[in-house]
Amino acid sequence: MYAGIKSSIESGEFPQGLKLPTEHALCERFGVSRPVIRAVMDRLRQEGVIETVRGSGSFVIDGVEPAPAKQEGSMVAYQVSDIGDIMECQETRLVFEAEMAALAAERWNEGDMKRMETALNEIIKEHNRGGDIVNADYLFHRSIIQAAKNAYALLVFDSMKEQILLGMSMSRGIYNVLPEYATRHGLQEHVDMLDAIRDRDPGEARNIMRHHIGFFGEKVHHTRV
Repeated sequence: MYAGIKSSIESGEFPQGLKLPTEHALCERFGVSRPVIRAVMDRLRQEGVIETVRGSGSFVIDGVEPAPAKQEGSMVAYQVSDIGDIMECQETRLVFEAEMAALAAERWNEGDMKRMETALNEIIKEHNRGGDIVNADYLFHRSIIQAAKNAYALLVFDSMKEQILLGMSMSRGIYNVLPEYATRHGLQEHVDMLDAIRDRDPGEARNIMRHHIGFFGEKVHHTRV
């Protein structure tokens, strides 16, 4: 029984980030009683393979990464043609990532925190040496989506990677022509965001993320008016 579920996780049938089937569904699949399923789930939790979120279910946190989205569909095929397209992507991120940051504050585990801290440290390192922080910035935001424990959200975020990276590059360019304190403020927002998530404060995490992503739109609007 234990070996069956563990094998499904290790094979990628139940990939990292996936919400596991209900106890009833697992009972039917493996032909065992609920007490047996609960004992197996307890063991997997103790091993750090799954995590149970009250009211939401149990999620795989140590497993195979989900397969990348198929290169089909409107989002993946969508091409950026002008600044308006970037602004639409930013508007989507403003709503989407703010809520994911709030969920991350409620659901993160030690592995998630280590991933977020590693990405943030890379941002700080690149900033201090005057390097390109865009890739580290993308990984930081992606690690927050991962901490939200929603496999669909991660697929949505990954499907927008090209547009997000372009928007981050443009945002970086705007910061470069602003006073130095503005650049420091942008960096501080990353630190504050992680602090809010670490403190399990979903409201503060949501607000910081909205302000952080919204900054780009405000500056572009002012330059176009």
